[in-house]
Amino acid sequence: MIIEIVPTLAVESVWGSVKNLITKTNDDVLNDNDIKGYLLNGDYTLWVAIDEESKDVVAAMTTEFAYYPRDKVCRVVTLAGERMKEWIGNLDMVEDWAKEQGCNYLDMYGRRGWIKVLPDWKEDSVLLRKKL
Repeated sequence: MIIEIVPTLAVESVWGSVKNLITKTNDDVLNDNDIKGYLLNGDYTLWVAIDEESKDVVAAMTTEFAYYPRDKVCRVVTLAGERMKEWIGNLDMVEDWAKEQGCNYLDMYGRRGWIKVLPDWKEDSVLLRKKL
């Protein structure tokens, strides 16, 4: 399984291969159209996991940078796909890239089930949301 960054200028050309995966992460505050806009503006980065034989996209992830007074953080915004056991172990390349970009942390909001999948991550907080 290959994990690659999709350059901003190539987002439009791969959108048909990732849209269904990104749509799985839609919620009331962020949907696939929003994400596509952020990708095209260069605010988000698109990552894909590609089957080496078929060249099919089997997973897609988006990341953004968050800035704090003392730290720059790479935040996973969306992550969805199939055959997770084949690509989840390759996330270290995302960590390496984030370090190269000057980040000190990699963050992700997600369901508690991700703790089992990402054992070297620690639960730091819980996002609570109330619709007004």
